[in-house]
Amino acid sequence: MIKSYIPRVIAVNDLSGFGRVSLTESIPILSAMGVEVCPLPTAILSTHTYHFKDYTFCDLTEEMPKILNHWQSLDINFDGICTGYMGSARQIEILATFIKTQKKPGFLTVIDPVLGDNALSEAETVYYDRMNDLLCAMKKFVTLADVITPNLTEACLLLDIPFPDGPISDNDLFDIMEKLSALGPKCIAVTSVMTGDNKMCVGVLDKTKNEPAILDCSYVKRPFHGTGDIFAAVLTGALLRGCDMLSASQMAVDFVRDAISETMKHPDIKIEHGSVFEPNMAKFFSVRFAKETERR
Repeated sequence: MIKSYIPRVIAVNDLSGFGRVSLTESIPILSAMGVEVCPLPTAILSTHTYHFKDYTFCDLTEEMPKILNHWQSLDINFDGICTGYMGSARQIEILATFIKTQKKPGFLTVIDPVLGDNALSEAETVYYDRMNDLLCAMKKFVTLADVITPNLTEACLLLDIPFPDGPISDNDLFDIMEKLSALGPKCIAVTSVMTGDNKMCVGVLDKTKNEPAILDCSYVKRPFHGTGDIFAAVLTGALLRGCDMLSASQMAVDFVRDAISETMKHPDIKIEHGSVFEPNMAKFFSVRFAKETERR
């Protein structure tokens, strides 16, 4: 059943002043879905780091426990937490400690293990070799999750398996999701998966129902920055509003598809500006939740 009260969620991610990404996407999207958002920034940047140079960066690691401690002193009740970019093993440790204190029936933990995309470039590979402690910490962190939303690159990193040379079969994707579920999360959504030429999909597994599924994403051959954050936000909001994993994932896929379609209408918007999700947001969620209510 779609919940009528207003769920409250902690959204952990960086805050980039320009370029649609992370908190500048999750805050408005979750709000439009009828969810109260309590942002916990891991860093503040002038822009995101894709294609921009000379951006400013303010690390908020030392502020994070202060913020969480203040919230706890106020005895605020949270319905869940969703996490995105974290820049260090220390930040992951802070969040892991907090989540352990919050875990109770009904508390939702969604972890987007932000580590890379589209395999890893040579520069990224060097970076993550040097930051191996971040990957090791993330592997432990996802064991606390109810839901994880890695892209295929991140799924391979978490499982210590090579990134596929080309499209993968449905059975290989199901196998990857089963192995990810064995780490602890009950529900998995693996994004940015090429299962054929010009065919991009999201693999979904709800272990509690043993329901693997593959959702078509309508592949467009160009990057769309920030779609992973959009997907995770919509998925989180839908789950908090009472949708099951498959319905929530389909809603996220459909909203990302709408955002991509809207972005293509604006040729003046550069790739690094992000995906245009704002114009259709209010109508999309009002219609979709009405349909979910009718369906139930």
